[in-house]
Amino acid sequence: MTRLTLSVASILAAVLVPSPRPAAAQSGATSNLEFDGGTSGWQTVLDGVMGGRSTGRIAAGEGGTLRFTGELSLENNGGFSQIRTAVPEGTFAGTSGLVLRVKGDGRSYQCDIRSSRLRLMAGGYQSVFKTKAGEWAEVEIPFDQCVAKSFGQRLGNAPALEPASIESVGITLADKQEGPFAIEVDWIRPVGAAAAGRSSTASLSTVATKANLTTLLALVKAAEIEFPKDAKLTIFAPTNDAFATLPREQVEFLTSEKGRPTLQAILRHHVVAQPLESSALLDRRRVKALSGQSLEIDPSALTVDGARLVAADVAFDGGLVHVIDGVMLPELRSIEEVVAQDDRFSTLRAAIDAAGLGPQLGARNPGPWTLLAPSNEAFAAIPDETLKALLEDRPALTAVLAAHVLPTAIRRDEMLAQGSARTLMGDGTVSFALSSGAITVAEARIEVADIEAANGVIHVIDRVLPARSAAHATETAAQWSTERAQRAASILELAIERGVPRFNAGDTSSCAALYELAIASVVLLGDDAVGADAKADLAKALEQGSSSQDASERAWTYRRAMDRVLERVTKAGS
Repeated sequence: MTRLTLSVASILAAVLVPSPRPAAAQSGATSNLEFDGGTSGWQTVLDGVMGGRSTGRIAAGEGGTLRFTGELSLENNGGFSQIRTAVPEGTFAGTSGLVLRVKGDGRSYQCDIRSSRLRLMAGGYQSVFKTKAGEWAEVEIPFDQCVAKSFGQRLGNAPALEPASIESVGITLADKQEGPFAIEVDWIRPVGAAAAGRSSTASLSTVATKANLTTLLALVKAAEIEFPKDAKLTIFAPTNDAFATLPREQVEFLTSEKGRPTLQAILRHHVVAQPLESSALLDRRRVKALSGQSLEIDPSALTVDGARLVAADVAFDGGLVHVIDGVMLPELRSIEEVVAQDDRFSTLRAAIDAAGLGPQLGARNPGPWTLLAPSNEAFAAIPDETLKALLEDRPALTAVLAAHVLPTAIRRDEMLAQGSARTLMGDGTVSFALSSGAITVAEARIEVADIEAANGVIHVIDRVLPARSAAHATETAAQWSTERAQRAASILELAIERGVPRFNAGDTSSCAALYELAIASVVLLGDDAVGADAKADLAKALEQGSSSQDASERAWTYRRAMDRVLERVTKAGS
């Protein structure tokens, strides 16, 4: 079957090169936001980012509608629940407003519109509308009557809303009335839309001019890399000023034929294979780039792998673009090269050379691999004569080192859920566990986790593993399910055992982080570990906890869910 592909150059060309402006508006032409195909692209934004406790859920209604339900809470300075979706900039060019067909509950909602001309951390252009309980109605939202507000306060110096600059549309409940709510949306349509035949491809010429993205465009064209056509992407786009900080000789190398693979790796490191709005992005600790490596997210500093977000949520028909002020460089060295250049691994390096395993972990072998790397101190714990004999016995040395190499990339936050992994030779496994608040592998403590390499990941461990460590026979399906349930209960119980003293000592942040790691690990174990309902309960707790800025509240949110799930697992096993 032929695989359809779309070059990154064509994607960025589409979003960076200006599209022709539509002709004068024509009556009767429409550009609709319909829900016949579901509610994909819409997401909730809750007051948890401010410490509130309001809830909100999106569901597809009968007959092709969107249902927005939840409960508004005024606790902890909260008081809003919102849904919104990104739209390609230019979608509403030549229009004068929106019409929403809605069925509400008698409460007052507001249409929330965001523009590239006025980017705010909270707020946008708003227009309040009242609903009639249980009755369908068409609500008109003239753009010239939308008011720019942030945190409920009107912005007196804000520019007028320019329809062509609209980049997201949403509906917000913030009427200061506690209690459940429900609103159903049949469709959202522009008033006075331009010709239906105009291009729907987003034009980011304004952003390209303001944020200086032309160097990126030139490099993408030179790289000649391709991605699946149906992929929706998030692109972190460095400005021209960001690229200007790179040494001239490095740029010359990247644009040469010899440097093309390196350039491709760098560009892939700026792309994520899913569209992530800034609100969803900043709820995460890390995302995986197409380079295969993780990008660390710092929501307080508004950075991605150290590069600051300077513009966000610019939609185009291939996904979303976030503009950043730095170039993010992936680790281009292989595992073999990282080990060779790190003084912590001088004994390990000698052992790899003696066993002839260097090429297995080298640049010509893409892997991905996981190397469980004993530090020099770990090797020093072995008696000198024993270590010398081992280094001289190549078959024995190879068997020992094989226990330290896994034929897949496993990062720290995946270990507990996975439970165990086969080693390089396939004749043994290593088991992951939680001990004294730290993750262990075959009882060796992981001292440093997630050291990235071009062909995998390295974890520093505090002891040398024996050959065929923790080998075990294949379990039956029933045994496997029982073991997963026991593992889930053990993870939660141990997390509580370690977390309670930390919480009581005032270290609520550490306690919350420990609980969060335990819950995430149990969720990844799957339905057969704790059941679908319990898994959903834990996943909901993760979502609620991640939206809270208060560590004590996060810890309690996680703990209550853990207690509920432990009670279910205990009853099921009795």
